[in-house]
Amino acid sequence: MKHVRYMLDSGLMGIGIGMTWFAVDLLVSSNWKNLETAKLSAVNFLFWLIVSFLIGVFFYFAGWIFNNDSWSLRTQIVVNFFVCLVAWVLFNLIINSFSYSWSLLMTTVISFIIMYTIAYGTYFFHLWHEVNQINKKLKKNGE
Repeated sequence: MKHVRYMLDSGLMGIGIGMTWFAVDLLVSSNWKNLETAKLSAVNFLFWLIVSFLIGVFFYFAGWIFNNDSWSLRTQIVVNFFVCLVAWVLFNLIINSFSYSWSLLMTTVISFIIMYTIAYGTYFFHLWHEVNQINKKLKKNGE
């Protein structure tokens, strides 16, 4: 049950990141003008909502790489990064009907790096915060 909760949490975080990305894309595509007249298709919105959830769930499963204690943290991060990058590129190829161009590939890689930085940056910041809290409790109990 604990894993289901964490998977759902990851999916909801994926929705948060994906909808933020979607909002920025909507604002940029409207040139930050006439926001009142910007139209949003319900099908398009639901598609990105579901896809964002699934991407968040994928990041949860990709996080299992960090359970391999025989690898260094750097190796785990590098392997996780490239596993996620390959999945992201394949996902974008599927969305774009397998059309390929260098500009599309660069856009895909850059968007992935931004998303990966947000997702795992938040995760590692949370871990750093928890370690600091544990250290404070240990110092307090040691006194």
